[in-house]
Amino acid sequence: RWIHILTMVFLLGGYLFLCAFWWPVIKRATDDARLQVRLVSLTFRRFFTVVVLALTVEILTGGLYLIPHAYRSFGAGEEMALAAFHELLIWKLVAVFLVIFLVPAQLFGMGFRITRMDAGIHEFNPDLFARIMQRMNMLSYAIIALLAFTVVVSTAML
Repeated sequence: RWIHILTMVFLLGGYLFLCAFWWPVIKRATDDARLQVRLVSLTFRRFFTVVVLALTVEILTGGLYLIPHAYRSFGAGEEMALAAFHELLIWKLVAVFLVIFLVPAQLFGMGFRITRMDAGIHEFNPDLFARIMQRMNMLSYAIIALLAFTVVVSTAML
């Protein structure tokens, strides 16, 4: 159970750090778009590796600690409470599914463009980089909102 909670703290904290601190600092620290691409690329290589591992741990441990606990908690005559639990579980699973869809879309759809731009595989284009970063930032805030939602729903389920 603690592994699940610590992994969520790590995942949510990592996204908050990137959005609130790292990306704004990079933008303010230098106007050199090539340097920004290099810094972001190096960050993404490490960050997304950790994020994919953390999401895997979250998914595996989520079912292991939540479902058995819930079904032991409900006895005969508590059908309404079990139905309310199932409703919350559905909302949580929808949010988790969206996160599972959005993180790889962010990684493979946008992050790889920047890392390939840094490696010289794709032609360097500062306008494209700015657009990708803007999309990634918006998507990161959506992921943060979904992760926060799952935390709130999980708390209500216990």
